[in-house]
Amino acid sequence: MIKKIKTHQLTPGMYVHDLNCSWGVHPLFPIRFKVMDEIKVEEIHALGVRELYIDTRRGKGVADAPDTREISEAVEQELLDLAASLPTGTEPRVSLREEAPGAARLHAEASRSVNRLMADIRLGQQGALEDLDSAVDAIAESVLRNSNALNGLGLIKTKDGYTFLHSVSVGALLATFCNALSLSKDITRQATLGGLLHDVGKMKVPDDILNKPGRLSADEFEIMKDHVRHGQEVLQQLSSLSPYALDISLHHHERFDGSGYPSGLKGGAISPLGQMAAIVDVYDAITSTRVYHEPMSPAEAIRKIQEWSKFHFNEELVRHFIRSIGIYPVGSLVVLESGLIGVVVEHNAHNTLRPVVWIAYDTRARAEVSSPYDLDLSRALGNGGGDRITGYETDDKWGIRARRSVFNEQLH
Repeated sequence: MIKKIKTHQLTPGMYVHDLNCSWGVHPLFPIRFKVMDEIKVEEIHALGVRELYIDTRRGKGVADAPDTREISEAVEQELLDLAASLPTGTEPRVSLREEAPGAARLHAEASRSVNRLMADIRLGQQGALEDLDSAVDAIAESVLRNSNALNGLGLIKTKDGYTFLHSVSVGALLATFCNALSLSKDITRQATLGGLLHDVGKMKVPDDILNKPGRLSADEFEIMKDHVRHGQEVLQQLSSLSPYALDISLHHHERFDGSGYPSGLKGGAISPLGQMAAIVDVYDAITSTRVYHEPMSPAEAIRKIQEWSKFHFNEELVRHFIRSIGIYPVGSLVVLESGLIGVVVEHNAHNTLRPVVWIAYDTRARAEVSSPYDLDLSRALGNGGGDRITGYETDDKWGIRARRSVFNEQLH
């Protein structure tokens, strides 16, 4: 039985199933392990872990600790309450089908621009921001028209191109986040630029560490964490860069409870945009294919962000982030009450529980739908009932290459 406990309840003889902080790789610890002594307990405390999961079948337990089902139900209820309390947003100015072709070109161009800049930095050359100026403006404009297009494309990454593709995704998600908060056009632009540049310091990290397929050693992990300092050194040489963009680079690994790095800043000591970037960076990282882990589904990632917000993120900002991309974000594979399965392609600003779903599979027939189609769950509701989401799934369980298929479909 997998149970969730507070870190102060951890004692030798317990078996750790999950340290419950998937955004970081902790080289001092295997993925799952038995706690043999108080030294290991102290080391886990030192990581800043506040809650973790133990396997009571393989070690000691804690009386009355909730299991994964209870935790899942509690988080789901929090999200349902959140959906009921959130103010409505604004409808996209254009449809996904209209925005998708231009967004695909923009995504490719922005990725090339970030890649060129990072290549220059890796070679020790002073990168120029001119190539990014047009990309920043175009991303902000695309997100205003329909944020679902770029945010959906951001889920499709290759392992080799992760660093610069992740940067483009963080830039687009920050633009979406800023719009949800009704921030000014200038702040949104600077946040988008900060997102594109937030990981430039990784170009100073040796390739064999940056792209290592296995777990990092303790020394390698410290070198990896230095990318924040390297990034600050690189970006401070760019006189045209605003403090907003610099804050994003410097603060995106800080955590609201002080457990982050490089400075262990806490609460309001972290800049507002830095707090936003921390949420966005983790969300995109855990929904991406990496050399050392498979991606979470967007819906599962939202639930982990909500769970972690109790300690590691600004809870109010997490609420607004979820409003900006939905409880079932674009790219989520969802199960409907009817037995149909599809991928979310449009976040409904007026009802986060009723997105547009691209129907791809019918569990009753145990077969893929021969002619996939869009189903707007909000319109179905308006017609007197209709289908509704009952849960979410992973692509591999049903053999559906949903993320790629849906966006290829929208492009044609």
